[in-house]
Amino acid sequence: MQRGFRDKDFIEDINGMFFCVIGNVHPSNRVISYLKYIPNIEKEAIRIKWSKEGKTYSRILPYYSALGTSFTKNYLKKNFPEYVYFDEYLNIEYSSVPVKMIKNHFKPEERLRELLIEKNKDKLEEIAIELVKIISNESNVSYDSIGISGSILLKIHNIEFSDIDLIVYGYKNSIKVKETIKEILSEEKYGIHPPKGKILESWAKDIIKIHPLSFKEACKLYSEKWNRILFGEKQFSIHPVKIEEEINEVYGKIRYIPKGFVKIKCTIEDNKEAIFLPCKYKIKNVEIIKGLKVNDIKEIVSYEGLYSDIAENEEEIIAYGKLEEVIDSDNNLNYHRIQIGSIEAKGKDYIKPLRWL
Repeated sequence: MQRGFRDKDFIEDINGMFFCVIGNVHPSNRVISYLKYIPNIEKEAIRIKWSKEGKTYSRILPYYSALGTSFTKNYLKKNFPEYVYFDEYLNIEYSSVPVKMIKNHFKPEERLRELLIEKNKDKLEEIAIELVKIISNESNVSYDSIGISGSILLKIHNIEFSDIDLIVYGYKNSIKVKETIKEILSEEKYGIHPPKGKILESWAKDIIKIHPLSFKEACKLYSEKWNRILFGEKQFSIHPVKIEEEINEVYGKIRYIPKGFVKIKCTIEDNKEAIFLPCKYKIKNVEIIKGLKVNDIKEIVSYEGLYSDIAENEEEIIAYGKLEEVIDSDNNLNYHRIQIGSIEAKGKDYIKPLRWL
């Protein structure tokens, strides 16, 4: 199948702004994405530390969360209103780049191929390639199924402070890499290790500012998370991304109707798709603690990467988020789901395994 716009790709518009693609399902004439970097405009800057070919860029995304993307959506609404779109199927307003406004499509796997043969790599690029080689060799996942996203993909990275954002394509490859990383972490081989001590405390303190977690819960989350860790002193993340053959949803075939907010207790039935973004948990034994009483909540879907792959099958969790009625006319299905990471929740939604509490 032809490669489309995938989660964690980047696109550059005709104005020189860089957007990160969200998910793999998009309207035919738009690409759902959030604005991350803009050409240097002092008054709009969150941080100005990125550069490329003499041009400097401002990071306009204040932090990774629904509240952060809401900030960038408001910037676009004010300055580029054609980039903000109300979707009649998803029943939300989101940022997206019209296809006619796209200048460049940056693909993580192509950037990795480029770096593998490039002779004059800088210090950060060398570290990234060393890390990729370790992961590929240990997991038997080929370079063709790995990519590099973020500022390294765009060639605007800062050698001193930029992180490394790796991509793994396909479910089977992602599971291989996950199992490999967990094994490496258990032995702390190759200098790959989880956050500890002051670093762990720093990450936890940062995240509880924008998510409804206690300090203890945040420490527990980052201590367990296999895909946001360290290689020596360099922070890196791994993002599993579906390939086209694994996409079973067609844009516009399913409608989502908001029904307010609910808090539930439930059991994870199937977490197979929890490694991706949006992540999906199929659930059972649902007990509604607060909110509209419905008896057919089948799944929890999170657009917050923080909550991806944090609960195992048969594990009990507490979740709070937006209740949506799902109408799938093609397959004659009608049920409810809970969405985590909606702008309407204002950063108050969450998923918490009971073992944290």
